[in-house]
Amino acid sequence: MSSSTTLWYSSPAKAWTQSLPIGNGTLGAMIYGSTSKELVCLNHDELWNGRPKNTVKDGAPEAFRKARDLALAGKLHEAEKEIETNFQSTWSQAYMPLGDLEVEFCGKGRVKDYRRYLDLENALAGVEYTRGGVKYTREYFASYPSKIIAAKFTAEGGKMSFTFGLTSKLRSNSVVEGDTVILDGECHGENNVDNDASNKHYFDEPEMRGMRFRAAAKIITDGSYKAVENRINVTDATYAVIFFTSETSFNGWNKHPYLEGKEYIKPCMERIAAVNDYDKEKAAHIADYTELYGRVSLDIGEGKGNLPTDKRLNAFKRDKSDLALITLVYNYGRYLAISSSRIGSQPSTLQGIWNDRLTPPWHSNYTVNINTEMNYWPVLMCRMPEVNYPLIEMVKELSISGETAAKGQYGAKGWTSHHNVDLWRLSTPVAGSAQWAFWHGSSGWLCEHLFDHYEYTNDVDYLRETAYPVMKKAAEFYLDIMTEYEGKLVLAPGTSPENTFEYEGKRCCVGKYSTMSMSIARELFENCIKTCNILGADAEFASQLKDTVANMADFKLGSDGQLLEFDDDYPEVEIHHRHVSHLYALHPARLITVDGTPELAKACRRTLERRGDNGTGWSLGWKINFWARLFDGDHALKLIEMQLRPVKSIGVNYTKGGGTYENLFDAHPPFQIDGNFGFVSGITEMLMQSFDGKIYILPALPSKWTNGKVSGLLAKGNVIVDIEWKNGKVASYSLEGKGNFTVIINGKETAVELDGKKVTFNA
Repeated sequence: MSSSTTLWYSSPAKAWTQSLPIGNGTLGAMIYGSTSKELVCLNHDELWNGRPKNTVKDGAPEAFRKARDLALAGKLHEAEKEIETNFQSTWSQAYMPLGDLEVEFCGKGRVKDYRRYLDLENALAGVEYTRGGVKYTREYFASYPSKIIAAKFTAEGGKMSFTFGLTSKLRSNSVVEGDTVILDGECHGENNVDNDASNKHYFDEPEMRGMRFRAAAKIITDGSYKAVENRINVTDATYAVIFFTSETSFNGWNKHPYLEGKEYIKPCMERIAAVNDYDKEKAAHIADYTELYGRVSLDIGEGKGNLPTDKRLNAFKRDKSDLALITLVYNYGRYLAISSSRIGSQPSTLQGIWNDRLTPPWHSNYTVNINTEMNYWPVLMCRMPEVNYPLIEMVKELSISGETAAKGQYGAKGWTSHHNVDLWRLSTPVAGSAQWAFWHGSSGWLCEHLFDHYEYTNDVDYLRETAYPVMKKAAEFYLDIMTEYEGKLVLAPGTSPENTFEYEGKRCCVGKYSTMSMSIARELFENCIKTCNILGADAEFASQLKDTVANMADFKLGSDGQLLEFDDDYPEVEIHHRHVSHLYALHPARLITVDGTPELAKACRRTLERRGDNGTGWSLGWKINFWARLFDGDHALKLIEMQLRPVKSIGVNYTKGGGTYENLFDAHPPFQIDGNFGFVSGITEMLMQSFDGKIYILPALPSKWTNGKVSGLLAKGNVIVDIEWKNGKVASYSLEGKGNFTVIINGKETAVELDGKKVTFNA
């Protein structure tokens, strides 16, 4: 049992954020591990409330233009009111829990040698214990090749009896047919009745009905089994296998799930009928998963794997020497990425693919003012481009729905999206405060991920056929809504997620323009210019973008040397706000760099100092990446250690700072998976960074990480990078790829030419 690849516990979970996750991108499960009544919470990535509908606000373009004029005239409060009254639309729909697999075991006596675990190397979860002289084991996995979840129960030295069934909090009904429990259900037709974000409702009218689904759980055993009402009772078994699968009526983001839904019952039953051999399914699952997970390996030091993970997390509060715990959370983040996003699935939500609530936090939607993007920060640098495809597909779909938002909300060309997206590709601004709802930066930010995919893979066909058409349309939107202010082009009015400032003695969230929106547009324009040069196409558009970039308002510094968040040095209402959106140019963009724009980098450092280190879980994760970009490994490590603060799963105080739950889920609180992924990308950037043909080796190595090695990272330009260090210095590094690059170690530059073969350089 490796201290950096296994989570394990000496007792069953009592709360959802103590249970252990498995997933195959589409199906997810959370396993509690009780010895009497096992609970496996189930999810399907397509199971959302609602249906496609027009959410454009009538008269929105006029309201936008009026708000712009008010803002540029300095009437910021009036602009904010105009936006909230006449521009914003309706809430997103919500991601739903499918249901639970409930297993009630017969058995008496004291439980001994209990162990519950999650093996990250093979994506296997398990439970084992002894009772009455019998050793009981359970093993679980979620197979991507077969689109099933499998569980195997065994009794060594005796026999077992249990009853299992499927239940759901959604409108549903379950029956038994032979060896299979079948659950049929339906989601609410609307999540926002009367524009109340938590007011859900079922409807009888076909045009208002929601997503339907079928789930099936089949038993294979050497014992006897029979139906008892809507459950199956198993007796006198030495082993039992339960295969589970599910299918929905979802037929695409723009198709009504009831009126135009796809056939879902037949494929569900055909799939469950096709799986019969547990060992065969397990072998196929492990081969598929390890091909992705095994591409990267990290070792930064020893740890305390002899302690259960929850106790180990608590011990880390007092003793930060358990470096393998950091590696464990790093590996766990990669595991979660693979488990929640695969080709053909939906992208990972705020909670990945795991949710047990009918009213999940923030609808468990795609919050695209940082959180969804953060989910995908590590996948390319950790050499898993396949995991990126669900996000790419969503952005392609958004670019279609977002054309309606651009025209209907702004009277503009191109496409846009705001801070919330759902299964139905909501692209209009939601209701509520303008401080989160009025923000059109997600279309540009998501396009960065499209261009990143090209930069890491060097796939020119993808750039030409997939990325650039979407990027160009997003750029056309920003070009169309830009206006002149004090001789410069700006995006007015502007907000900075989800922050406010003081203006004329009152809290305000709408400025003349914001640094983040300007940075996103600038980066998108520059990426489009690069793309035109790479493809040798669209020279006229590239020329227009160059002229625009040259005339855009630039960064401003405040009275304390900080980078300004808005157009002016307004007093900050909440100086320690969790978002640090105005540093977008530092990370994830590269508009500000330590060696390229040192004065602006210094201003970013001052901004972070003023903002403070504390924050929600995902905020801590973002700050790791900021400090890595500033080449300050010790400060980045400080944020890592803060993010590993234990947060209780029961009786959580949701107003306090973030950390980590017992099952190593990131605690906002509540649970948000983005912090897990920001943790991975931050550590990766501490060890290796790349852009514009440059590869930085150990740019932000903490002094505590004296010896270590990492292998399999991917640098932009499709270069595989291995690094080993001793006594805090590079001992050797290997590069495998093609092309000319500049390797930078402690500021020293070395030109290298790669011919496709792996080359090792010794210090």
